[in-house]
Amino acid sequence: MTPAVLRSVLRLFGDWALRHGRGRLCFIWHGGEPLLMPQEFWEEVMGAQAEILTSRGVSVQNRIQTNLTRLSPEYLAMLRRLIGERGVVGTSADPFPGIRELRGACDGLYRERWSEAVASLAAAGIRYGILYVVHRQSLPHLRTVYRQFRAEHPAVGIRFNPLYRQGRACEAGVWSDLGITSEEWGGALMELYEEWTKDGRPANVQPFGPWWDLHTEGTWKLSCECSGRCVAGHFGVDPEGGVYLCGRSADGKSFRFGSAGELTAESLREHPLRRTLSNRIVYLRLTHCRDCRYWLYCHGGCINDSLLERGTPFAPTSFCAGLKAFFEHAFGDGGKERNGCAA
Repeated sequence: MTPAVLRSVLRLFGDWALRHGRGRLCFIWHGGEPLLMPQEFWEEVMGAQAEILTSRGVSVQNRIQTNLTRLSPEYLAMLRRLIGERGVVGTSADPFPGIRELRGACDGLYRERWSEAVASLAAAGIRYGILYVVHRQSLPHLRTVYRQFRAEHPAVGIRFNPLYRQGRACEAGVWSDLGITSEEWGGALMELYEEWTKDGRPANVQPFGPWWDLHTEGTWKLSCECSGRCVAGHFGVDPEGGVYLCGRSADGKSFRFGSAGELTAESLREHPLRRTLSNRIVYLRLTHCRDCRYWLYCHGGCINDSLLERGTPFAPTSFCAGLKAFFEHAFGDGGKERNGCAA
């Protein structure tokens, strides 16, 4: 992203925040691998944010999603400045050799470098969170994976996601080896949920913490793909300044609103695509999801997944059947838990 594009993005979302009465913006930097950028780029980012946003009364929180294999002591100091006291470094990990590796390197090197980098973050007092992508080869070992992550990172936020058919996962060989079905995702959630329950239901394990809070307390803090509100406050931006519905949309080049250099806060707010997508939850509630007891838990799921697998955003997520089976297991009349009490 060039300095000119960076500034056009910051001006657009600064105007957006002020127009909507929001005094804070959160930027999540990802790629590719964002730590491939020289430190001068991040100095440019912080300087432009201070000039264009902070000076106008809009506070900034930066987060970053990285595989951590490029982390160095020099980068560590810059990272602390970038994310500040409240920011979080997000990272993906997999204990299985050969699944998440460095190109051309021997199996296991990624995990070795990742572990060293995580230890450096912890020693520096920098918060981090872990994303684990559930794939076919991990299905027989999920309970072990859960216990291992929790034992090694007990105070760290951990999130379990299914493998989506996007990016490299679209390749026929990759998907045939690693892709999972809706039913397999539902079964994975059941196993992980049972381990989470034995673990005392820690709030920092997702997606279970927010679902449990909704079920028992009515507390509303669902993640973007389940909230039904992703259109309201999420945007994705590519390196050329293209503005999309979210980061996954930017990766797949879908749901594009236009260029940051051409859009205004008003044109973005009134964009026909944004209005159309805002009606998705209304449509689903009146059609496909009309009789679903678990509507509040998922709101039809991720819009991008619906587009990828169903060919339209106006359909439930392709993981719908698995999610329903899990919700019934965890929260339904025949499940093990009901309003916090044993059934």
